[in-house]
Amino acid sequence: MKVDLTNFTMVCRWSFPQSTGGVAMHNHYLLNALEKKFSCNYITAESKINSVFIKSNNIRFSRIQITKYFSLSKFIKFSFLKNAARSFIDKKISELFAEKLKKETGIIEFMDIHSEGYHFLKNNPEKRKNVIIRSHTPFGLLKKYLNKTELKGVDTWFAFEREKKCFDWAGLISTPSEDLKLRICELYSINQDKVQVIPNLLDTNHFRPKDITHREDFTILHVGRFERAKGVETLIKSFISLSNKFNNIKLINVGTPRGSSINNCMDLIRDNKLDQKVIFTGFIDYLDLPEFYAKSDIVVVPSEIYESFSYTVAQGMACGKPVIASDIGGIPETTNYGNAGLLFEPGNVDQLTDKIEIFYSNTKIRDEIGDKARKYIVDYCSIKNIKAKHIEFYQSILN
Repeated sequence: MKVDLTNFTMVCRWSFPQSTGGVAMHNHYLLNALEKKFSCNYITAESKINSVFIKSNNIRFSRIQITKYFSLSKFIKFSFLKNAARSFIDKKISELFAEKLKKETGIIEFMDIHSEGYHFLKNNPEKRKNVIIRSHTPFGLLKKYLNKTELKGVDTWFAFEREKKCFDWAGLISTPSEDLKLRICELYSINQDKVQVIPNLLDTNHFRPKDITHREDFTILHVGRFERAKGVETLIKSFISLSNKFNNIKLINVGTPRGSSINNCMDLIRDNKLDQKVIFTGFIDYLDLPEFYAKSDIVVVPSEIYESFSYTVAQGMACGKPVIASDIGGIPETTNYGNAGLLFEPGNVDQLTDKIEIFYSNTKIRDEIGDKARKYIVDYCSIKNIKAKHIEFYQSILN
C-alpha cells in the first residue's frame, strides 16, 4: 500500500530561514525530503523571508500573522503578569491556527508541543487519531533546568497540564531520542507503545568534511546561543585554564549572546587578558556555517539544559570534527554514547578541560574520532537514511 500524504499537514510557529533553531531545521529538512515525493501543507507564522524561501522550494503553505501578539508583553515587567500575558497570547495564536486547520482531513503533525496543538485536540476529538505530536523538549521537562529569570514570560499557566492532555489525546507521538521518550513516558504517564523514536534529520551534504590549509592555532568552536543554559561560563572557565598551559589556542563563539552570561564571561576574558584569543562572531548564516566548522580543530557543546537532540553536535560530527559535549539528554545517543565523540559531566570545568587536552595533545585520536563521527552521523540522521523512517511512521497512522 502506498503512502498517500496529499492531505498531510505540518504545523509549527517557527520556520527556516528566519529561525535556525532545532525545531525549524528539522521541519525544513523533513519538508524538503517529503516534497520530492508527496504534497504537504505547511502552516506556519508569517514572515517575508520565510515566505520567499518556502515559495522558491515549491512547498504549499499557509501563513499565520502572530508577530503583533508577542509585542503585547514587551513592556510588562512582573513575572506573574508576563506569564499571564503569554497565556493569553498563546490562546489567540491557537485560534488562528485552528481556523487554518478547519478543513484538514488527513494526518496533522504538530512539530512541537504547543498551545495550538492543545487547542485543536481539545476542540476536535473526532480528528485525534490522525494527529501526531513531534515532541522535542516539552516545557514540563525543560522547566527543571531554567532559573527564575529564564522562566519569566515563558512559564505559561497550566503548561504541564495542557502538555499532558496533548500527549493523551494525540494518536501518536514521536521524539528525536530514546532518552526523551523514556522521560516523557515517565513524566506524563504515557504508554511507551505510543511513542516512536526517530532522530532529527540533517543535511550531511551541506555539512561535510572540507580540506583546509594548515593553521598555527588550535581552534575550539562553540556554536549556539551564548547564554547560561548552554554552559558558556563553564566553557570560558575551561578555556582560561587551558590558556595558562598552552599559548596557541583560540576560542570562536558563533551565535547571539543572550542574558547576563555574556557580561560575566567578558569580565573573565578581560581579567585574564584573553581578548585576542576569544572571538565572538554573532549570528552566522546557515549557508556559511560549514566554513566555521572546517576551520576548527574541535567542537565543544557544553549544554547545561536538557537537549533531546543537539544540531551543533550533529553538524560538527558531519563535518568530520571531534566533538566534546555534555552528557545530558539525547546528546549521548548522537555521539554513539561516547564512541564517536567525548562526553563530560555538565558544568564540570575540570572534566571539560581534560577532554579538550586529549584532543589538543593527540592528532591521531583527533583524526580517528572525527572519522568515526562522520560515518556514524551519516548513518544516524542523514536525510537519505531517516526519510524512510518518517514515511513508515506516517504509514502506521494511515493503517
